[in-house]
Amino acid sequence: MNKTAVFYGVLVTIIVIALIISSDLNKTPDLKPVFADSVTAQILSPDTSNTYGDNLKVLHGIHSRAQLLNVMRGFTEALGVKCEFCHNTDNFASDEKIQKRTAREMIHMVANIDENYLDGPRMEKVTCFTCHRGQSIPKLVVER
Repeated sequence: MNKTAVFYGVLVTIIVIALIISSDLNKTPDLKPVFADSVTAQILSPDTSNTYGDNLKVLHGIHSRAQLLNVMRGFTEALGVKCEFCHNTDNFASDEKIQKRTAREMIHMVANIDENYLDGPRMEKVTCFTCHRGQSIPKLVVER
């Protein structure tokens, strides 16, 4: 094989790889979170009692560590944050962080939307992820 054929072969290979990578970067990722539905289920649960966890003011029907962790995973997934974003990790029940108090207000908002505006048989419930999309501060418009 001559050098020209090798050169063009390598060039075509590089172009094909670049096109594949480019098309993957432009795809909209599958953004369906795994745990977001757990949050909505606990917010809207008709069981308003909690037998597990301390200082749970807006979550309902928490009766095990697994339930509580699934809900907390929903928050971390929806906001792209870790526990310490809302919690004092030395005292998870503490209300000292503004983010935790804000989360409670947002939970009330989500529950209000779900209960009063989305009651059709084919309507999806909203979650924290609906607006936040994995970011602590939701972006309301697409940045260019």
